[in-house]
Amino acid sequence: MMMAIMFVASAAAFAGDSDALKAILKAKTYAEAEQLLKTNLSQLANDQEKAEAYNKLVELALDAFNEQDTKRMIQQPFDAPVMYDNAYKALVNAMECEKYDQLPNAKGKIKPRFHSKNQDRLNAARIAVINGGVEAANNQDNKKGYDYFSMYMNSAKHPLFADAEYIKKDSNIGLASYYAGRCAILNEDYAAATAALDDALNDTSAEIRNGAFEFKLYAMNRSQKTAADSAKFLSDMKELMAKYPDNDKVFGTLGDALLQQDKTAELQELCSKHANNPLAGIYLGMIAMNEKKYDEAIAAFSKIAPEHPSFLQVVFNRAVCKLNLAGEFQDKNSNKNTGAMTPDNEAKFKALLNDARVDFEKARELDPEQQTVRWAVLLRNIYYNLGDEAKYKELENL
Repeated sequence: MMMAIMFVASAAAFAGDSDALKAILKAKTYAEAEQLLKTNLSQLANDQEKAEAYNKLVELALDAFNEQDTKRMIQQPFDAPVMYDNAYKALVNAMECEKYDQLPNAKGKIKPRFHSKNQDRLNAARIAVINGGVEAANNQDNKKGYDYFSMYMNSAKHPLFADAEYIKKDSNIGLASYYAGRCAILNEDYAAATAALDDALNDTSAEIRNGAFEFKLYAMNRSQKTAADSAKFLSDMKELMAKYPDNDKVFGTLGDALLQQDKTAELQELCSKHANNPLAGIYLGMIAMNEKKYDEAIAAFSKIAPEHPSFLQVVFNRAVCKLNLAGEFQDKNSNKNTGAMTPDNEAKFKALLNDARVDFEKARELDPEQQTVRWAVLLRNIYYNLGDEAKYKELENL
């Protein structure tokens, strides 16, 4: 009697598997199982069957991955693209399996069957995808590079892996984030790049952090196509500034955006909050310059040290302000009919020109090929007005 009862119970348990699940579990290849799962997902009896079906895909992908990885380890010829592709597939399906594996069963209880097993056996696949990302990026396959790097990065945050000891010790998350963003930018997917780079912003390596900020700000800028995009960009930049208040790249990008969008009051408020940042002085100088308050602008620009990365632009802007002051003086003090000035005013005018000349010559020294600022025409005109014919002719062909 006892044997009969046990037999009936076993038969009942077996009968619980749906035909759809049985077909998936019998599949011999990943492609076959994947197609059956896609076609019959809604026919699976419950979440537990869905978890088991996705776990079947994990096993098939892992078998194919391990076959190539074993050849690699014993230094036999192996198919790297197949190895990386199956590592990626194993991770994708393991995370989908986890989603269903963590749902309550018919009795309302959560009894995961695959969590520990998949967490333990998929570490090698995670390592493989970051290596696959490197190879794809080297081969200029930026789409695949992004997929692999972002998989490595995002899997670390997934519930399947988040509590694993090897994740807690993983120092490559920021690196994967950096390269995922880089691949997305090269693929011109700026929204994906913007999202991918967040982990790299907080990496322990200053080189990775700085590069990530460059990439993220570039991607955010390139995402602007409409007025709504520009408004969102400004809003996102303010959030980034609140999060990284001491980052000059963020400060500069936000300041540029406010300046370009004529949001002078907001820019002045930003500068007052960061009064010790030299960039604040530069922006205040630019605001004054745009408002033709040249003395105020010159005073602001003069506080910027020569060591500042933007000093070339600063000294050029200061030169322009000084030249404009000379022009205003000339307009105010010239005879309206002859254009002549009194000897005293002529001397003051030339003193103003000489003051501007010093800054333009500094700009010339810093940027002799005019790659950043166009100093030649303005400096030539100063030489002309000062009567320095030799220096004027020297710049004639520039």
